[in-house]
Amino acid sequence: MIRRVTITNLAPTGEGVAKTPEGVGFVAGALPGEDVEAEVLETRRKFWRGRAVSISNPSPLRRLGPQESCAGCDWAYFDVEAALRAKRELFLETMERIGELSPALFGELPIEPSPLAYRLRSRFHVSGSGETAAVGYFAPRTHRVETAENCEALSVPLRALLPGLREAIGASWARLTEIAVVEDLDASRRLARATLAADADRREANAATAAITPLFDGAAVVSSGGVVLGRSGERRLWVSVGGRDLSLTPATFFQANRHLVGSLYSEVRRLAGARPPGQALDLFGGVGLFAGALLDAGHEVVTVEASHAAVEQAIAARNRWNASRWTVAHGEAFEFLERHREELDVVVADPPRAGLGLPLAGLLAQRAPGLLVYVSCDPATLARDLAAMTSSGLSIAGARLYDLFPLTHRVEAVLALSSGAD
Repeated sequence: MIRRVTITNLAPTGEGVAKTPEGVGFVAGALPGEDVEAEVLETRRKFWRGRAVSISNPSPLRRLGPQESCAGCDWAYFDVEAALRAKRELFLETMERIGELSPALFGELPIEPSPLAYRLRSRFHVSGSGETAAVGYFAPRTHRVETAENCEALSVPLRALLPGLREAIGASWARLTEIAVVEDLDASRRLARATLAADADRREANAATAAITPLFDGAAVVSSGGVVLGRSGERRLWVSVGGRDLSLTPATFFQANRHLVGSLYSEVRRLAGARPPGQALDLFGGVGLFAGALLDAGHEVVTVEASHAAVEQAIAARNRWNASRWTVAHGEAFEFLERHREELDVVVADPPRAGLGLPLAGLLAQRAPGLLVYVSCDPATLARDLAAMTSSGLSIAGARLYDLFPLTHRVEAVLALSSGAD
C-alpha cells in the first residue's frame, strides 16, 4: 500500500512523522517538509510505519549520492550539521517526554561532532554462496542483505576490501551468516570473526578460514554456537587511548567511533579527577576503557563486566599496564552491588542500549556516590533511568553529547550526577 504524505517533523527514532487520517505515520528515509510516497509496512490502531519510495520535493537538507540508500545508516541522506542540531533537540524532547525532565536540567548540552569513516567495529550479514553470495547490511525490516560498499561510516580501506571479501566467500562455497570486523585507530590493521550457518560442517569451516585469512591480519571462524573451528594470524589488536593500550577483538564490545573514543576517555578522566582519590567502580567496564580514565584520575578501581571475553581482554590490559590499583571482576552489575556494600566515591556506568534498568538505577541512587558518570547510547532508556535517580535525590551536575554515530539518528550522552555530598 502506498500513501502520499507530507512530513512535518522527525521522530526520536529517526523517521519522518506524517499526520494522516489513518493515524500518525513514521516514514523511514524522509525529512521534514518533504512530500513523500510511502510504502506502508506496518499498521497499528493509532499509527503506521513505512518507508519513502518517492520524494517529489527533496528537502534542501537532503544529501544526494550513492550513500543515500545505505542500509546501515538510517540518516545517510541527512545533512550532517543539520543532523547534529536535530539530535540535540530530539534528545531533550525524549528527556521531557519519557523522563519528565526539563531541558533546563541539562544546561547548554554541547554536542561534539565526528568526522565520517568512524567505525572501529562493524558487523556484516552474509547470505548465499557461490555467485549469489552477498556481504553487507540487512535492508530495513527485512533479511535481504544489501552491499555496504557505499557506507561512509566505514574506513576507506575496509570499503575497498568488501568486494574481495564477497568474492572470496562466494568462491569458498562456505555458508556464513555474519562477519564481525574490528580495526585499529588508523584503519591499518583489522581482525575478522566469521560465523557459520547452523548446519555447516567442518569442511566449510576450513574453506571459510582459507578464504578470509589473506584479507585480514587475524581471522577466526566459529560455529553458530560460538565454538572456534578455524583460526589464523593475530588474535587481538592493541590500540592506544589516553596513553593506555587496550586490547580489541571482534568478539568483544568497544566504543565504535575511532575519532571520539579519546574524547570520551578524556571527559570521564576530567570528571573523575575533580573528586579526591578514592574508591571507584567501573560498571559494564568492557575491556577497560574507563578503568584507565579512573586510574589516571588517581582512584582505586574495580571493573565489573559480565562478558567472559571482555574480562579476558581487560586482564590482558591490566597486566600490560602493571596496574596494581585495578581489580577486574566477572559478574552482573546489580548482583555485585548487592554483595559489596563498601563506600564508593565515584561510579562510572556504561550499560548497553537497554540502560541500567530501574532496579540498578534505584540501587545506585541509594548508594549515592559523590559522583556517578552515566555513559548512555540510548536516550529513551537514559530518560527512564534518570527519572528514577533524580526522584531519589541525585541531581544532574553536567551533560554532554557526542556524535558517536554520524549518519544515524543515534547519539551518545555523558552525564555527571551527584548526591550533593562531598
